[in-house]
Amino acid sequence: QQIPGIPPPSKPLPQRQTRVALVAAQSVPKFHSAAERDSYEELRATRAALEAGLAQIRSSLRRLRTEQGSVPALLGEVVAAVGRLPAVAVAATAPDHAGGRKKGGGEGGEGEGDGFGAQYGAEEDGA
Repeated sequence: QQIPGIPPPSKPLPQRQTRVALVAAQSVPKFHSAAERDSYEELRATRAALEAGLAQIRSSLRRLRTEQGSVPALLGEVVAAVGRLPAVAVAATAPDHAGGRKKGGGEGGEGEGDGFGAQYGAEEDGA
């Protein structure tokens, strides 16, 4: 059957299908186990979700720059997009806040100047 407007295939159809199958098989990664394959597929799905989430964040930030009047709504969109990122990726990229106090010889005692500690100490002293 010839479809109008489409030229006939240059090779017979079965040979083309065989070639396409061979090329496709060569581009598929080889895995040593089902667990390795599953891990690879999970990684690809996570990456796709991250890329989609980051694209949404970039879009919202672009709009934020151009539409200064609706900052709260757009900021909410950015926060929501970040919240949709996979938890594993967020945990992997979260900064390490271990030992969050100032390093070096800061003025005052422990807990002063960080808001909560200063208020807590004032309540004890003033009460």
